[in-house]
Formats: sequence, C-alpha cells, structure tokens
Amino acid sequence: MNINRVHRPARQGGFSLIEALISLVVMAFGMLALSGMQTSLSRNADVAKQRTEAMRLAQARMEDMRSFTGISTGTVNWNGLDATANTTTTTNTTYTIASTMSGVDTDPLRAVNVTVTWVDRTGASQNVSIASVISQTDPRDPGFIGNPLPLNQPLKRPKNRNINIPIPALSLGNGTSAYQFTSTYVVVFSDINGNVVKICNPNQANATVAQILASTCTTFTGYIVAGYINTPLAAAAAYPTGINTAGIARNAALAGQSITCQFGTATDQNSGATISNYKYYLCVVPLDTPFMWGGTVKLAGVPINATYIVCRFQYTQTTVTANERNIQPYVNVNTSMDEQNYLVTTTNDASPTNASCPSSMTVTGVSAGVLHQNCRSNNPGAATACPP
Repeated sequence: MNINRVHRPARQGGFSLIEALISLVVMAFGMLALSGMQTSLSRNADVAKQRTEAMRLAQARMEDMRSFTGISTGTVNWNGLDATANTTTTTNTTYTIASTMSGVDTDPLRAVNVTVTWVDRTGASQNVSIASVISQTDPRDPGFIGNPLPLNQPLKRPKNRNINIPIPALSLGNGTSAYQFTSTYVVVFSDINGNVVKICNPNQANATVAQILASTCTTFTGYIVAGYINTPLAAAAAYPTGINTAGIARNAALAGQSITCQFGTATDQNSGATISNYKYYLCVVPLDTPFMWGGTVKLAGVPINATYIVCRFQYTQTTVTANERNIQPYVNVNTSMDEQNYLVTTTNDASPTNASCPSSMTVTGVSAGVLHQNCRSNNPGAATACPP
C-alpha cells in the first residue's frame, strides 16, 4: 500500500525586520540613558573639584585673617583686618571670595564668615562657607608658650631650661648647663630645677664643653641666690665691692664647702655688652640634707658716707614665696632664686637710723623699695650695717 506523505517547507531561523527595529530602539534608549548618566557624572565630578578648590580658598582667606602680625602695627594687623571681596581664577573657574566680620576693632573676639562663590559650567551658581572666631591676641604672647617643658611648666623659658640659669651658660648635653665666672670657677646647674650640682675648675678662660666635662669638679647639691645691683651714683667709691654672706645660716652645711660668691660688672646676657651702672652677683650655697638655708645677704664694702643707703627691691606678687619676693631675712630657702635686686642711692633724711627709699622703686602690684642697709655716717650702726 502506498502512503502519501505531505511535505512541509523547512522553518527559517533569524530575526524579522520588526524585531530588529525593536532591538535598535531599545538599544538607542539605553545608549541615551548612559550618555545622560555620563554627562551627569562628569558635571558632578567637575563641581566636586571646584568645591574642593573653593574650600581651599576659603580656608586660606581665614588663615590670612588669623595671621596678623600686631594689634595696631604691621603689614597685616588686627585693627586693619577688612572684609572686602576679591576674585581669583584657577582651572578655568573664577571664584569670588568674600568675608564678613562682626563687631569692631576693640572687641576681644570677632566672628568671621568666609564665603566663596562661583558659576559651574552649566551656569548654576555654587558656594561654600566657613565660620570661625578670631581672638584679639598679641602675636608675641604665643612666644611665651612652649611644649614640652621641664616639669610641664606653662611658660617658655630661655633655651628650654630653668629661668635661674644664666642665658650664656653652655649646655653640657646631659641635662645640665655650665656658666663660667673665672678660669677656676664654673658653676654647673640642673636644667630642670636650676639647682647647682657641681663646681668645676677647667683652669682656662672660655672653656669649651669638652674642657669643662674633663676638668676637676666637686659634686654637691646647692642653691644660688643672684641678682643685680644698680649703682647710679656718679662717685665710683659708692660701688659695693662684693657680697657678705656672714648673715646666712645653713641647716646642714656641706662639709668642706663654703658659700662662694662671684661679683662683677653686669653684662647683657645676649650680646655680652657692659650694662652701665649695674653690678651682678651670684652666690652658691652648698647644702646637705635637709637642703635649706636662711638669713640675710648684705652688700659688702659700701662706704660709710653722709648720705649712702642700700635699698632692696621687695616684690609684691603673691604668686611666689616670700623668699623669692626678696623678703629678708630669708626663711627655709629650698630653691634657687634670681632677681634679688638692690639699689645703692642717697638720702638726706634727718633721722640717723631711718631712711626713705626712692618712690620710683615702688610700682603698684610689682615692687616696693625697702631700706636694706643704712650706710650714712650719722647712723650709729653703720659699721655693722655696711660690713667690708
């Protein structure tokens, strides 16, 4: 039996024209979206770059206003700070920088606002602002502040060591500094507390650090008492000749170590130049435990004269001890002391035993002149008051 079979044409593969057109349309919309996103990303990146630059310009303006060099003087000064606007162009963008300040020049604090504006590439206006407060502080004041300092002291000290150590003293590199008075007398100080830790004898003037370290030294613990003596009298005979320490008593004197003083013409510790009409003294008081001394320091050799007296600067500040204020007799001194200063002058007071110190020595809240030694010839105790 013959079977008749029906032959159907084979199915054709691929896309029809309509399908292709639909694909192209979908792709076109996708490319359009990608293009828009790319444009947006590019714009945002451009604005971000401009914003970073604007912030830098705003911070620079703020720092410029902070960096005044004086209150009323200097190229940039507190009283001359202004809030005017200016423009600057960078990376094809023009920025306008404007600042505003509250209050007036006499205010201790002024609020400052800095705004930077620009137009981005789409024509839209952009801006950044920063605000702060500027203090009317003399730029010299921060010079007194240092960190770190010995014992966490808040004030900047010369060469970052105790203020009692003379400025020309050489650092020995081991926490001590040495000051040379004579070829055979070098005082070595602790940088932290200013106490004397040894006396050295290099046997040569202007000894170097190496020569001092290699010299013969006596080690002990001691304190210094030092200061200036103003002798404005025309007669050179009025100048004292030294320091008399007979009135000093030590709780426990160090065996074999006497109190030693150096006395001479005062010099500028920075330049070395002589200071007219001034003398400088420094006494080293060696001690054994409990490391305390007391008593009175006198100027030696002041002539017994009809009008000569010695006045002591007695400081009135209550933030320091009575000893540091130069109130004598000293009581239980347990630290080194500087600025124990005197004035040799004249007086014509009628009383033979009393005398008045110049009113110029008295400064409210700072110091007062106190009679220290009465060397007038009509004073019955002049010989004892003014020992040789």
